[in-house]
Amino acid sequence: MGERWTDRGRELALLTDRLQHLTPDGGVDDALFDLLLTLGRVFDPEVDLAKAVATIDRLSERISSDPSPRGVVRSLMESGIGGAGPSFLSWRNSSVAHALLSGHGLPLTLGAITVVAAGRVGCQLELIGLPFHVVVGCPVGEGTSETADGSPRYDAFIDALVPSVCDVHALETLVERNSRGRLRLEPSMLAVMSNRDVLVRVLNNLENAANAGRDLPLLGLVRVVRAVAYSVLSASGESEASGRSSPSGRHMLN
Repeated sequence: MGERWTDRGRELALLTDRLQHLTPDGGVDDALFDLLLTLGRVFDPEVDLAKAVATIDRLSERISSDPSPRGVVRSLMESGIGGAGPSFLSWRNSSVAHALLSGHGLPLTLGAITVVAAGRVGCQLELIGLPFHVVVGCPVGEGTSETADGSPRYDAFIDALVPSVCDVHALETLVERNSRGRLRLEPSMLAVMSNRDVLVRVLNNLENAANAGRDLPLLGLVRVVRAVAYSVLSASGESEASGRSSPSGRHMLN
């Protein structure tokens, strides 16, 4: 990561193209996946994207044989996907490409891989942006039903970091533990993440990794990517899509 951001002109141009094809308010889809793959190349031009794509293709095939929550978890485990590896705060854990190659990543990274892989074989899953820890929601039936207050209701949840199937009581414990008792699970925390939400949180994670490692070149690249995303999405009327604009601030990590 010793190169200056000015050495990434080709990668940033490709990232700009991917951003132009993104639907910011849409759910996690292949357009976001392509964007996140490209983002990995911005930070590591030598990363093998073809091998990463082959890995998610194989994961999709496994999920197709049993798209139930337990089947998805089994597919992740059989694919060697789960855990954060030796360093939770490594920037590579925020890269979809690197996570597919190593099997390790942050909850958000592994969750996005899970949702995209399942979606390709008709299994509708959704990313849920809990504070400090993203999980995957498994909607009831063919789509998401809602409670009286409008929050989604799910059959189960998947923690792709472990990986394991969990229920709402496990999420309550997760929120309380990760917030050191400062937060309690609320219905609003079960909101489905949009493409914009995912992009913002990925950049937050990358910035957090750069600050933790005192990696100034990485921090510079993250800020350049934020600026590029802001410029492209502002031009399409999405002016808040790339900044550190999450209402929960530092809770919107991992």
